[in-house]
Amino acid sequence: MHWKLYLDDERYPFSNDWVIARNYHDAMWYVKNYGLPFHISFDHDLGTTTFSGMDFAKAFCDYIMDNNIPYNGMSFYVHSMNPVGAENIRSYMTQFINDYWNISIYNT
Repeated sequence: MHWKLYLDDERYPFSNDWVIARNYHDAMWYVKNYGLPFHISFDHDLGTTTFSGMDFAKAFCDYIMDNNIPYNGMSFYVHSMNPVGAENIRSYMTQFINDYWNISIYNT
């Protein structure tokens, strides 16, 4: 299934072709039930929950490694207004894709 994940507790994507997850748990549910998304757009601060977009990024990468999921060409973008959190997600995801899948990407 070719799908895109938009992780944000309050904002909406610019088009209707996204699956919207409002929190960490919903995002993980979609990944486990729909498979690897083709694109992810991350928010860092997810309202009053104790889990952030960074927590999802780490769990997402762990899930890929634990299940030996092959690279599908996925890309990501971080739309968070939190500059430190956004950079942490960008760095983590870039490093994971470069190291685990051995795919050289630029920060997207």
